[in-house]
Amino acid sequence: MSRKRFAHAGQAGSPAKARDALAKAYLRVFSGEDGEMVLADLAATTGYYRRPSYGEWMARTRTPNGFELHSALSNARAEVVQHIMGFLTLDDAQLVALEKAARAEA
Repeated sequence: MSRKRFAHAGQAGSPAKARDALAKAYLRVFSGEDGEMVLADLAATTGYYRRPSYGEWMARTRTPNGFELHSALSNARAEVVQHIMGFLTLDDAQLVALEKAARAEA
């Protein structure tokens, strides 16, 4: 890896320009088949569509111990996918397709 400094949105200027530059970068990265595949994999890996429920936890473990930590970790992982999706403009059909792809990866 070169010793080049990493690019960052703040280099674009004002906060509005930085936000716009970052949004365009996310769109470039997550567009096309490769981007869709990576986003589906992230959603599957983080469990974005498989959030834990207390009832399922109790049925599986028979104890409430650990559920709070498990739930917090699940929510934190899902927050990564939500952050990315906040920069993308996905319509309902694309969101359904993403969920199907993520579930197929799991």
